Amino acid sequence: MNTVPSRLECEEVVVRLWPHLDGTLPETERERVIAHLQECAGCRSHYDFARAFLVAVDRAGREGSEFAALRERVNRAVAASRR
Repeated sequence: MNTVPSRLECEEVVVRLWPHLDGTLPETERERVIAHLQECAGCRSHYDFARAFLVAVDRAGREGSEFAALRERVNRAVAASRR
């Protein structure tokens, strides 16, 4: 039987999505995030957005130098949000 995750659980998982996608989340936390994402459609939508965003930024960076400034601003914003 699946239980509905609490709002606090979801907030904790959403905060960990970027480190999870970057591969910097410790293994035990990574497993917890993955388990939560398998059960929670709301958090999965956040994950899907974050993953699609990173793919788009990566693709834009490879398509031409006109996106270099945008990529750098995004990378700085993500890094600043982690502090």
